[in-house]
Amino acid sequence: MLCRSLLFLAGLFGGFIAGITGIGTGFIMIAIIPIALHSIGIPESEIVRFTIANTIFATMCSAFANNLRLLLQDQFYKKETIILAISAAITSSVLLQIVVINSSYSKKTYNIIICLLLVYIIYRTLNKLRKNRIFKEQVSNLKLTLTGLSAGAVAALTGLGGGSLIIPMLNLWMKIDIKKAKSISYGTIFTTAFILTIINLYNQPEVRIHHVHFGFILAPIAIPLSAGVIIASPLGMKVGERFSARTISFIFLAVITLVLIKKATELFL
Repeated sequence: MLCRSLLFLAGLFGGFIAGITGIGTGFIMIAIIPIALHSIGIPESEIVRFTIANTIFATMCSAFANNLRLLLQDQFYKKETIILAISAAITSSVLLQIVVINSSYSKKTYNIIICLLLVYIIYRTLNKLRKNRIFKEQVSNLKLTLTGLSAGAVAALTGLGGGSLIIPMLNLWMKIDIKKAKSISYGTIFTTAFILTIINLYNQPEVRIHHVHFGFILAPIAIPLSAGVIIASPLGMKVGERFSARTISFIFLAVITLVLIKKATELFL
């Protein structure tokens, strides 16, 4: 009961931050879910797969709630979202099946990928904030496709939903305002997470799990997390609308820096 209550609170916090920043709940979930998995006795060999699967599921729920709000407010950017979503879905589904589920994808490899990604994002975001200039958008179908392919790879290999890469690439590479980038990110995150969740429901763990689960979606983990993010994500979006793009960037940096510290500690200690 205590574990579920803490997961619900983590879902509330993760959903709130996702609503403000547009990066999905993944950054919070990849820090919380492994702890919960250990506490209920999930074997070490399955920790990474269950972490990714349940992080993606919670991210999907959060993105669904956020997209509903965007559609009601007529702030859904269809063209950019469709291009990103299709390309992200292709790479994410292939890599999840080939690399994560059907091979020995270790916790060490997982943490190395996470740390390298976060260091790069922090560097690029800080560099953009130091310049503090307004640029004209430099959007093309090719750039959107490459961004989607990259985001899909990140979603499959880390469980972060792709927003961790979509927003920096839209904002730093294509010079799209971070608030618009958030809106585009939500649609892509939901599409990618939905497809990956279907794959995770279909595949089964290699060892017997003594808890209710549907493939790699574990009910004692997914239900309280999802309840939290569905409640808090729209509230986070509403609060985020009052913040400037610069303030959102600093919140984004604070969140990923904390996760980087945790993952680096796991990796080196």
